[in-house]
Amino acid sequence: MFPAALFVIFTLIAVPTFAQSPYVGASVGMDVSRFDRVEAAGFNDVTAGGEVVAFSLRLGTAVRENWGVELGFTRPSKLERESNRGFPIPLLANASAPIGIGIAIPAFEATTRVERRNTTLDALAWVAQPVGSRVDLVYLGGIAFNRIVEDINFQFTRRIVGIVVPNSTRTITYDVGPVAGIEARIGLTDHVRLVPGVRLQSLGGNAAQGWLLRTSAGLAWQF
Repeated sequence: MFPAALFVIFTLIAVPTFAQSPYVGASVGMDVSRFDRVEAAGFNDVTAGGEVVAFSLRLGTAVRENWGVELGFTRPSKLERESNRGFPIPLLANASAPIGIGIAIPAFEATTRVERRNTTLDALAWVAQPVGSRVDLVYLGGIAFNRIVEDINFQFTRRIVGIVVPNSTRTITYDVGPVAGIEARIGLTDHVRLVPGVRLQSLGGNAAQGWLLRTSAGLAWQF
């Protein structure tokens, strides 16, 4: 993550002063994530994705008239999921039952609560296409560095004596994947830009792969 960030910073520094047009921005939007999941009767996979609010900060500059580079950081709110599940263990009905015939009863029941946060750092290049005197259509592409933190908490309502199961676990996964997007930069004043847009990137997780669709709207200050 840090080598890519340093590369972008050094790129900004290396660009001749006359060619630079730096900007900073902030935006708020919605992250829609989907991961590999398992669907079966009586089984609910709580590690699937969902929708959360996300906040982003951006720093970029034009390298030439219609293209440049950008570094962005996005921290969404936590995605929370909850599931109730019973775990049966086969037991013999009684001593008088025929050999080999048994019944299954719920040995213990648990409520599983999953909290997931996908924090990303984007290193991007962009190309702008003017579509009016104060509007540019911008195409972006690059690499997303993802840090996925997943907390799983268990609460047991019925439990067999002697069975010890961890009550909580935390998994931290680092992943790198491509990101692409499109946005509009609408001039409100000589320095202020309204920036709505959408981006799509790949995501990895704890033994799960998926994708993230990020829609946002914000303001940017052009120096």
